[in-house]
Amino acid sequence: MKLIPEWKQVLTGAWSSVLAIVGALALAAGAAWEYFSPEDLGLENWQYLAIAALLSAGVSGARVTQQDALAKKVAEYLSATGGAIKRRGVGILAASAVALASAVSFVGGWEGKENQAYWDSIGQVWTVCHGETRGVEKGDYYTDEQCAEMLADGLLEFERQLDRCLASPVEIPTNTKIAIMAWSWNVGVGAACRSTLLRKVNAGDLVGACHELPRWNKAGGRVIKGLSNRRGAERALCLSGLAN
Repeated sequence: MKLIPEWKQVLTGAWSSVLAIVGALALAAGAAWEYFSPEDLGLENWQYLAIAALLSAGVSGARVTQQDALAKKVAEYLSATGGAIKRRGVGILAASAVALASAVSFVGGWEGKENQAYWDSIGQVWTVCHGETRGVEKGDYYTDEQCAEMLADGLLEFERQLDRCLASPVEIPTNTKIAIMAWSWNVGVGAACRSTLLRKVNAGDLVGACHELPRWNKAGGRVIKGLSNRRGAERALCLSGLAN
């Protein structure tokens, strides 16, 4: 464990810190004090009770003392760019291994999988596994496990991009978020962020957002059965997150 650079100032710059130390000593003394009776110590009852009261006050002193100095030091440390603790958003998939595994299973099932790298004539790029293109070269081969890991990494990165377009990403139920992720993974984060669907999400209309999914079933201006099936599954998953 490494102490913060300002530990001396924090401990000596606030009365609450000093009293906390006194309180700890008083607590230990108070525990020992209870083993003796007034007669053992040669004290009158009132003297014994007065000392016990002082020990109790020493324990509670830190709790009732103004802690502005300590609060200031802690706030300065937490707000410093070099501090060990930084406020950062954590996506639903990043925070839960179960959610990430569910997203990999759902998205992977619709994206298909090619273990051997192939040339995507539309994207003009070598592609492998579930549509991965980053760093892929001709002749590359990946196992099923490697493909799953690659998709998981891609989804985590994609979630960070998508969350920038969401007003309250962590407040979306897990299944609903996975469905939105699966849809946006397919259509692209740019199209997703400009969509009516995400506007409804940000307005708090999650049910309405789920019902937007079937509208995204066209390619080249015509309805594609495979996309209709996928959007139906995504809508069902999206609404299942809102059932409870």
